[in-house]
Amino acid sequence: MNNLQRYTEHLFKWVLAAVLLAPALVWAHGALDFPQTRAVNCQVTGGYWQPPILDKGCRESAKIFNTDAEKVYPAQQWNEVAHIPLIDNPTLDQIKAIIKDGQICSANDPKKASLDLPLPDWTKTDVTPGQPLTMRLIGTAPHVPSTFYAFTTRAGFNSATDTLKWSDLTPLAQPELLTVAKTVYPPNNPPKISGAWGYFEIVRTIPSGLLGNGLIVTIWVRSDPHGEFFIGCSDVNFKGNSVPSKRYNLGQFIKPDMQALKPGDAVHYRIFGRDSKVSEIVDIELLITQSNLPPGKWGKELANKVNATDAEIGELENDIVTFNDVDALLNSTFVKQEGYSQAMSIIEGGGTGPVNPAPPVARITGPTSIKSGDSFTFNGTASSGSNGPLLYQWAIPGLVGSQGNSTASGKAPTVTQSTPFKARLNIRDQKNGKTSQAEFDFTVTPAGGGGDHPAYKEGTPYKDGDVVSNNGKNYKCKPHPYTAWCAGAAWAYAPGSGTAWEQAWDEVQ
Repeated sequence: MNNLQRYTEHLFKWVLAAVLLAPALVWAHGALDFPQTRAVNCQVTGGYWQPPILDKGCRESAKIFNTDAEKVYPAQQWNEVAHIPLIDNPTLDQIKAIIKDGQICSANDPKKASLDLPLPDWTKTDVTPGQPLTMRLIGTAPHVPSTFYAFTTRAGFNSATDTLKWSDLTPLAQPELLTVAKTVYPPNNPPKISGAWGYFEIVRTIPSGLLGNGLIVTIWVRSDPHGEFFIGCSDVNFKGNSVPSKRYNLGQFIKPDMQALKPGDAVHYRIFGRDSKVSEIVDIELLITQSNLPPGKWGKELANKVNATDAEIGELENDIVTFNDVDALLNSTFVKQEGYSQAMSIIEGGGTGPVNPAPPVARITGPTSIKSGDSFTFNGTASSGSNGPLLYQWAIPGLVGSQGNSTASGKAPTVTQSTPFKARLNIRDQKNGKTSQAEFDFTVTPAGGGGDHPAYKEGTPYKDGDVVSNNGKNYKCKPHPYTAWCAGAAWAYAPGSGTAWEQAWDEVQ
């Protein structure tokens, strides 16, 4: 009990506690970010709330749903493609009896059914049969030891056309007990999704004789009375015995803010290297006229000016990158060197004068305390740049109206106790394409007085019996062995609102 209490009070020492305690501590939720699962890929690429959904596989599979909320759900739940059978530490045979053929990638969850669809468009990771593959399992919440299973699809299975069945899977060695996690990510290979606390690396040799579209399927079983387990489907391209060609996706080529172009302007596009000077690998200006004003036209002209050895611009399918001139916002930039970055900006009037490379500086002024329902205004005019007018983008709870002005106004959210919030401002220099972000802390207080207990705050090392307020109600942190979860990620364990809050908290009067 004392060890666990020290663990909850000092989260940064959780790996040391894992070594000292038996059983060791690991995570409660997670997925592969290499080779990345379908859900992880869809979460990373995004585009659900501000369409288009950039990744073609994610976009095509989401068409089975009607609303944006339904389409984004499988991606938001990237680390919870799970089923809880209430069997303590379920065996593989018990899992196969629960999860049906054709519903393996979604773990029988109709809200994640898009993950089960056979499509040629899923983004794939190149792997070489007959060679070892190092898989990386990232996680978001500490818990108990776990068992890891890995499979490949059989020879002849085609993920573009075939619905996955258990009989299609071939085990990759014996299941492995995971007990010790790494916590420091390599600087050149951070987690694909922020919020991951650490990772496991599991090495498996890919069988010889595989070729073309396939899947690596992983099952991660918690050693837990609830019998919780997690399934991930990672699309891969078996490259025979050749060395896979690697491409790194820099993201969307033409972003929505480029819609402000008008005849007489110019587009300034650059790709930067990863050296200490961040050298410009590509530096191109393109004049916009009435004839090439549509993004599909000027975008293709610009893409054609980029040397294919430096970058390929378009949509990736079957190892070929093709520019989409019908819907230019769906194109991405692919490079062969990890760590590159890109920037695109508008030069008003098409001028080619010198552009100051200095990044802008974002600054926010505003009230530090606001009552529920009161109006507020935050001001970003103190921000500075070196190349003329800046672009502004705000993110503030209670924001009303346009987010693109130098000031932002709205009404404070309704709270039942003093609650901290942040105003966030992102600015962009339109000439050099560089950005800056700023945050401003403020507190919203109840219109008629506060609650009896402190407000819940994500990541606080709560102890057994601690009482907090959240959304107008009071909650008490559960005793061992559940106490550690009280400090977990808010989306999962925020009292009264997290997806698994009842595992950590009891509601009290």
